[in-house]
Amino acid sequence: MERREFHQFQEQMKTAVLTGQKDPILLEDLKQTGGVPVEKRLNIHHNNFRETLSGSLAGIFPVLEAFVGSVFLKGALGEFCQQNPPKEAALSGYGSRFADFLGDHVASEQVPYAADIIRLEWAVHELQLIDELDLVERKSEGSQWRLNPNVRVIASDFPLLSLWSVANGHIPPEAVSFDQGGQTVAVILSGGEVSLLALDVDEATAVKLLLAKGGNSPEGMASAKLGSTIRTLQKKQIIVPV
Repeated sequence: MERREFHQFQEQMKTAVLTGQKDPILLEDLKQTGGVPVEKRLNIHHNNFRETLSGSLAGIFPVLEAFVGSVFLKGALGEFCQQNPPKEAALSGYGSRFADFLGDHVASEQVPYAADIIRLEWAVHELQLIDELDLVERKSEGSQWRLNPNVRVIASDFPLLSLWSVANGHIPPEAVSFDQGGQTVAVILSGGEVSLLALDVDEATAVKLLLAKGGNSPEGMASAKLGSTIRTLQKKQIIVPV
């Protein structure tokens, strides 16, 4: 087999393993010589890959599993891996699109808060993998701020942190009602530990304004009359001066 033909063969094999799609030329190259048929052999490789990949992702979402069960989670991750095979050899960032995938999935109608649970769990996972930035203390000049790079903020129409607390056994299920409205949760990496904090309405509004304006709009902050809230967010290390 020539170099170019071998490269083509490798690409066809990769496609078959990642997506399950089999090129007729590949099937011809892998002519049956006895034993298990070619297509079944390729299916074994594809299924093993998908099971291994979805299994590694499942460990990132224990809270979601607590609500939907392992069968639902395994099935959803299997579909995700089938339709969104990794594009890079490193898997540290693989799974970042799972929330959007499940949010558009018909099954999400049964668990409408699932996508936000995933975003929250992914934020925890992401912060656990990064090196914490040692921020230099500085005074604020005017109202120019930015989100702390050691923080992720997840806004939800559902009581997100309360649901998280139920799944982790911190509060009973009957203590949570969707009637209580949505919650915005800050996921904070500090001192090597990741913690979660619910922001109140003013804090959530200030962070939303900050993110929308890129942290460089004193007028926007002033018009919102959230000066004291900004100072509170700084004390909580949610935002830092630019």
